[in-house]
Amino acid sequence: MREEYEQLELDTRSELDKAITDLTNDAIQTARDMILRCGEAPKPVHNRHEAYGIAAEQMNNISVSIKEIKNSIGILLGTLGDPNYSAVEATSSIVNSSAHAAAALIRAAAEMYRTLNDLYIADNIPRSDQPMMDDMETAGCFAEVEPSDTDNENGTEDNCNG
Repeated sequence: MREEYEQLELDTRSELDKAITDLTNDAIQTARDMILRCGEAPKPVHNRHEAYGIAAEQMNNISVSIKEIKNSIGILLGTLGDPNYSAVEATSSIVNSSAHAAAALIRAAAEMYRTLNDLYIADNIPRSDQPMMDDMETAGCFAEVEPSDTDNENGTEDNCNG
């Protein structure tokens, strides 16, 4: 006889890391709700091409933010060799750049979460306004193609090859 065991998970993260993860998830959910409710709400995503476009746009926004952080860190690095430069301004720039990057990441996560939901619906739930191909065929929406008079005059059945 086999005994049933319960799978336990040991979370070794610090309480601060857990709290930040919870805060981030809440911020992403709030941003997603705001995106869906705003007056300029994006249209639903219907396919992977649209999803890729959204992902590429978000990645570009994130990359710009990361570049700002990198430039700010370069400025701070420049203060190390010269005591006349203020490290406070450079550090303040890093704070501002990091906050901008955090906002870009939260927005990207919210947009991709919305995209995921739209794709799931598009892939798994048949839409009632678009009949399935089999239904269209049985309803008589398709007809057999008959040769045209020009095909018979030229002596060809396929006019595509010239």
